[in-house]
Amino acid sequence: MKNNLIHPLWPILIGEFHNPNHQKIKKDLIEFFEQYENEHKTSRKGNENFDLFESEYFLHKEKNDVLTKLLSFMAESFMTMASKINKEELDKAENKNPKLTVKFNNSWFIRYNKGGVVVPHDHGGGSMSCVYYVQIGDEPDVNDINNSHNGSTYFMRPYGRGTSHQDFGGIRYNKGASFFKAEEGKMLIWPSFIMHGSKPYLGKENRIVVSANIDVDIAK
Repeated sequence: MKNNLIHPLWPILIGEFHNPNHQKIKKDLIEFFEQYENEHKTSRKGNENFDLFESEYFLHKEKNDVLTKLLSFMAESFMTMASKINKEELDKAENKNPKLTVKFNNSWFIRYNKGGVVVPHDHGGGSMSCVYYVQIGDEPDVNDINNSHNGSTYFMRPYGRGTSHQDFGGIRYNKGASFFKAEEGKMLIWPSFIMHGSKPYLGKENRIVVSANIDVDIAK
């Protein structure tokens, strides 16, 4: 008699990487972003953005040494993520340890004011996307209303609406978003098609993050 099985098809993998050199580059990164904002007085407009400054999409083309260090860490993290989530493919390949290349299609930084929020959206600019926390700011006053998940990044379940009844059997597919707390020097990586956003940031000190859309390929 055969055993019953439950197959975990199509799990969504979220990477979490920590930059050991963050404190060495944080101050210079913030100074660079302040300089950028002074030279670009107008925030890039987006329907999903409120109470924040958002740079243009080509941050990776800026000439800045400390930014290059950050982009190098991000690229290495993307390659590690790609290798781990595609381990089965690499196991079948002749070259078990191929050289990978990362192409930055878009990259930008966001400075959140108090109340800043990004509503749910997805990215179409690459196979993977990320957020890197440069400065997380501070916690809101205890008297602030709705201060739970202060500025946290969240990911929404990739299931269409109405795919399951609201009974116990459908809990797994109808349960709400998953939250990730912001930490300085931490980067989250996810598939670009996943809907995500950020809860309102209610601290007084500005929060600063860097995001990117990338493609990873095996070098020829």
